[in-house]
This record gives sequence, C-alpha cells and structure tokens, in this order.
Amino acid sequence: MIDDRIIARVAELFYVHNISQYEIANKFNFSKAKICRMIKEAKKRKIIEFQIKNVDKRPIELEEKFEKIFKIKEAIIFYNSDIKIYDEELVFQEVGKIGAEYIHRVIDNNLNIAVTWGKTLYYVIKNLRFEKKYDVNVFSTIGSVSLTKTDYQNVNLTHMLAERLKGTSYPIYLPIFVETSELKDSLMQENIINKVIGDTSKIDYYFTSLGTISKNSRMYTLGAFELSFINTLINKKIVGEVGLNFYDIDGNFVETGLENRTINISIDEIKRIKNKIVIIFGDDKVEALTGFLKTQIADVLITDSRTAEKVLSAI
Repeated sequence: MIDDRIIARVAELFYVHNISQYEIANKFNFSKAKICRMIKEAKKRKIIEFQIKNVDKRPIELEEKFEKIFKIKEAIIFYNSDIKIYDEELVFQEVGKIGAEYIHRVIDNNLNIAVTWGKTLYYVIKNLRFEKKYDVNVFSTIGSVSLTKTDYQNVNLTHMLAERLKGTSYPIYLPIFVETSELKDSLMQENIINKVIGDTSKIDYYFTSLGTISKNSRMYTLGAFELSFINTLINKKIVGEVGLNFYDIDGNFVETGLENRTINISIDEIKRIKNKIVIIFGDDKVEALTGFLKTQIADVLITDSRTAEKVLSAI
C-alpha cells in the first residue's frame, strides 16, 4: 500500500505544479497508470481538499528545495527539527523506516541491486518486510571491513537484503584493502557483477551511505586508516568517500593512492548505475553530504531535516 506522503507529493506535482503524469511516473519510477490511480486515491483518502495536506512530518518544501538546488530526482526527509532532545538511535530507526519505504515502493522482479556498508543501511534493511518473493540479484560492491560490527559489514548486508527480498545474493569475500595492485588485479579478474550481468550499467539501484574524513571517521576509529593518512586527506581538502572513492568539498573526486589496492567499484562504474540512493544523517556527516551532492551523482537522498538544514546553511 502506497503511503500518504508519496500520494500527497504526486498530487501536488500534478495539481499545483502542473507536472504531467508521464513526468511524475519517471520521477518516482512508477507506471503512468499507477500515477493515475494514485491521483484518484488522493481524492478518495481526502488528501486533496482545497490544498495538499502535509500528511506527515517531512516538509515538502525542504525536499523540493534539495531537488532543485542539487538537481536530484527525489529527496525524502524525516522531519526531526522539533525533537527537543536529539536521540541518534531514534533517528537511525526513523531514517531506516523511510529508506525501507522507498525500497517497498520501487521493488519489482528482475532488478539488480547493489549495496555498500554501514549502520544506516543496516537499519534500512532491518525495517523491510516482504511476503512476496522477488526475482532480484543483490551485489556486494566493496570488500569487508572485519574491524566493524558484523551486522554492518557489506557481506552481511548483501545476504540480509537478498534474504528479505527472497532473492539471490552475490557477496565479495575479500578484504577491503590488499597489499599490491597486482594482487587486486588478480582477485578482481572474476568480478562478480561483470560475470553475472555484464557491467554496472545493468544495476538498477545502488544504496550507499557516505564516509567522513576526520579523526572521528569510521575508517580511522576502526583502525583501517592511520592518522597520518587522514591528515593527508584533510590537506587535500577531501571531505568524504562513497564506496572508498574520495571527493572534496566542491564535489571533485581525488586520487589518494589507495585506488589500486582497494576492493571496490570505481566512481566511473558507480556513475553508470541507473539509480544512486544515498542514505545519511548526522551533524558529523554534513560536510561529506554537501560535497557528495555537489558531485551531482546522487539520484535520491534520504536524510533527516536537522542534517538537511545544516547542509543548506553550509552552501
């Protein structure tokens, strides 16, 4: 069942902004027939009266502002600016829920899905509930960081998502870094994505969070990066990484010397993916998110209003 928020957004685009049903269908990855049914459903549920109701706490105006400024297809924002005491675990739950709602909305048979790793994605997948079996492939895109909690590792998330969808998982049972470029080339000859579907342009959805660059970043606190390397990245004005591809505050990707030893998919391969969904929140993630949005790679952003407002203040 489609939630009220999506129906309200569709209705607003159609009635207020005069966007055609065809354009709305493309935006939300729906068929035109489904958009037509949703517009009728908006009337039935009394979402449409003399104005479009803001049916939950995600401010439509803030979502639209992000879509316009950063030229992304869709922004989905959990509204938490009225929470007096900031509770990070609560936000993990709520952002996880709206991430899961997005997957429920777009899921279909014959899809290829790719994931990275991290706690935020874990909460998204944890909130998925499917009774139907879907004929989908779920791919790892990065080696495993054995230092982090097993739940948040890429291999586990790949298996977990495939299990929830009752699809097929294709994990990468390799470390995130290897000693030499020659060893990487040897290990990556049997690239599982290329072997199963040809190349990354066949991937329909790529779900990722972003890593930060500081003494508090996950890769430093986990012991994967030395402090000297973190300082080198900071000196290069690097603010974040997506799947271990590093970028600066202006949205430029920057080589760090790790490229030839990292088990991951490159930024060029990520760019070829049809839909790139970034799911991220937190005061410490504002700079990383700001830089990534400037790359204009993201198609969909899922975050909270506290983070969103800080990003807008930073640009």
